[in-house]
Amino acid sequence: MFRSLLAVLALAAAFAVRADDPIPVRVFADWPDFEDVKISPDGAYLAASMESETQSAIGIIRLSDGKLLKNIGLPNKATGIGDFWWVGPQRVVIALTARFGSLELPALTGELLGLDIDGGNATYLFGERGGGTSRQAGLSRGWATMIDPRPEDGHHAIIAAHEWDSDGGGVDKGLITVYQVDVDGGQLAPKTVSPITGNAEFVTDAQGVVRYAVGEDHFYHEDTFYKPDAAAEWKHLNTGSLAHAAVIPLRFSADGSKVYLESNEDSDRSCLIEHDLANDTRRHLSCDEVSDAGHVLFSPTRVPLGVIYPADRPRIQWLPSDDPLLPALQQLQKAFPGQIVVPVSRTLDGSTMVVLAYSDRNPGAYYLFDPKSLKAEALMVEREGIKPEQMGERRPVQFKSRDGTLIHGYLTLPPGKPAHGLPLVVNPHGGPFGIRDGWRWEPEPQLLASRGYAVLQVNFRGSGGYGRKYFDEGKQRWDSVMIDDITDGARWTIGQGIADAQRLCIYGGSYGGYAALMSALREPDLYRCVIDYAGVYDLNLQRTESDTSRSSKGRYYLQEFVGSSPEKLTAASPAGNIDKLKAAIMIAHGEDDERVPFSNAKALRKALDKMHHPYEWMAKEGEGHGFRKMDNRVEFYTKLLEFLDRNIGAGFTPTASAEPATPAADAAPAPSH
Repeated sequence: MFRSLLAVLALAAAFAVRADDPIPVRVFADWPDFEDVKISPDGAYLAASMESETQSAIGIIRLSDGKLLKNIGLPNKATGIGDFWWVGPQRVVIALTARFGSLELPALTGELLGLDIDGGNATYLFGERGGGTSRQAGLSRGWATMIDPRPEDGHHAIIAAHEWDSDGGGVDKGLITVYQVDVDGGQLAPKTVSPITGNAEFVTDAQGVVRYAVGEDHFYHEDTFYKPDAAAEWKHLNTGSLAHAAVIPLRFSADGSKVYLESNEDSDRSCLIEHDLANDTRRHLSCDEVSDAGHVLFSPTRVPLGVIYPADRPRIQWLPSDDPLLPALQQLQKAFPGQIVVPVSRTLDGSTMVVLAYSDRNPGAYYLFDPKSLKAEALMVEREGIKPEQMGERRPVQFKSRDGTLIHGYLTLPPGKPAHGLPLVVNPHGGPFGIRDGWRWEPEPQLLASRGYAVLQVNFRGSGGYGRKYFDEGKQRWDSVMIDDITDGARWTIGQGIADAQRLCIYGGSYGGYAALMSALREPDLYRCVIDYAGVYDLNLQRTESDTSRSSKGRYYLQEFVGSSPEKLTAASPAGNIDKLKAAIMIAHGEDDERVPFSNAKALRKALDKMHHPYEWMAKEGEGHGFRKMDNRVEFYTKLLEFLDRNIGAGFTPTASAEPATPAADAAPAPSH
C-alpha cells in the first residue's frame, strides 16, 4: 500500500527496464528515493526524508490510511534538511543544511528548526539565520546539535551548542553548553558545560540528564568524561589503565546505574562493555576476534540484545536476555534469509517499530513490524529503480598480504556470468583512515558489474573496523603499505582465476584517486587504465591549500597521518612520478573542490603534458568534492564506462605486450583553465 503511494513522491523517476536491457546509468547516479524513515512516538505517523539535486524534504504519512499529509520542504532552496527527530506526537525538529555554492554538496550549518507535521508553527530554535522562514526564537551565534529529542516529554529536547563570540568575528568560544530547549517556543535553559574544549558528543540517561561527554583532542586521541550519578561532577575516564582507550558510551540502563560502552580498553578491537557505575566495575558483554563492534541492538527497556559485527558479511551476535523483544528480532531475522534486518525507529512503548532490511543486492526496504504478532508490513524501498534480482553478488574476500597480514575486501561480480576470466576494476575507497567498504549495495560497483566488470574493493591498512593496530599501520604509508595491500588484492584475484590478467583498470575518488594513480605508478605493467576522480596528486599542495590545512587539528592530521617532510611528500606524490606511468588515464575534478583543491588536478595535467602522456579530462565549474549536479554525474559515469570499454571491455583487443590502450582521438588534453 505505502510503496505505491510513496513512489509518486520520489524525487527521481523510476525507470522501466526490460530484463535484457542494461539498467540506465541515471538509475545508479540518482539519489535514494528515501534516506530515513521514522515513526512518531505514538505510532500514528511516519516521516521520511527525501533528497534531490536542488532540494530536500520530509514527507509526513498518516499510517491509518496511508495518506500523505504534508511534504515539508524549505522555501529557500539553498537551505536543506540534514536530519530530523520526532520531539512529540505531531512535531519534529530539523537540522538544517546549506549549499555553499549552487551545486556544492549540502553541509550541516548547526541550525535547528521546529515544525508541526502540517508545516506550521515553524520556530527557529538555534542559529543566527531565521528571518523569513520562521519565528525567531533562541537565536545564537554558533553551532547546535541534537543530543536527546526527548519525545516522552513532548515539549523539551536536549541540545549542545558550540557558541561563537558576539563581536562579529565568529571566533570559537571553546567550550560547549548543553541546553534544554523548548521545542515549541525556542527558549533555552542551560544545563551543564562540557568538560572538553572543542567538539564533543554527549549521552543522556533515561531522565535526560547528560552523563557522558566524548571528544577528540588536537592529537586525535579520544577524551572521555562521565558523571557517576546525575548530581556528580565530571570525572575524567581516560586515566590509569584506560589512559589510551577509546571509550564511546552508547546508552544508559533504564535506572541509570549502568552504561553500555563500545571500548577497546582490553583489546585491540572495540567490544561491548557494561560499566556498573554504582560499583565501578566493568564486564565484557560481546567481542570479536576480527572486527570492531558495530551497531548494537537495544530493547525499549534499554537492554542490549545483540551486536552486529561488520567484517566480511555482517553477522549478529545475540546476547542472553529475557526481554521479549529478543526472540521477536531473532524470528524477524530468520524471515529475511540472506539479508540483515535492523530496527531504525520505534514508538515510545515499543509496540511498533520501523525496520530496515538490506543486503549486497538490496539497497534497503522499510517494514512496519509488530513484535507481538511478528507481522512485518512493507512500507517503502530506498531506491525504486533498483531491482535486487538484477544486481550482482558482493562477495566477501580474504587474502594474505606480502607481509602475512590478513586483508579483507569485497568482490562485486557481474550478474549472470561465471566468476572466471573477467575484466576487473579495482576500486580503493577514499578517506582513507577509519573508512571501510562494507557488505551493502553500492551504486558504483553495481553500475560496473551491470556492464560486465568485476569490482574489487580492498580494506587496506588504515581502514576502520579491524582494530587499532590495523588502523595505525596505515599512518604515513599512503604510498607504501596501503598501495601494497591493494596490489596484493588485485594479484590474488588474478591468481584465483577470477580476473583476466590483461584486463585490469583501477578507479577511485579522493584518497582512492590517489591510490589508483599511485598503484599504476608502482605497478606500471599491472593496470591498463586509471580513472581519477577528485584525487590527491600533489601532497605538498594538499598540505598547504586544502580546507584540512586551515585548522591546527587539520594540520596535525596531515603531519601525523600523511607526513610533513616536503621531500618525502614530493616523492610520494603521483604528479612527480608520471614518468613511470604506462596506463591510459582519465581525470575528473570539481573546480570548486576545497577538500582536494582543483590545483591537484592541474598539477597532474601539467606533469602529463610534460611527459606527452595522453589523457581524458573532465572539469566542472560549480562542483566541489564530488559531482552534485545530476547531468554531471550521468556524464561522468557514461564517460567512465566508455573509457573502460575501450581499455578492458568490449572494445579491448588483446595483444602480446598487453600495452594499455590510449584514449580516443576526441580525448585530447583540454586547454588550461
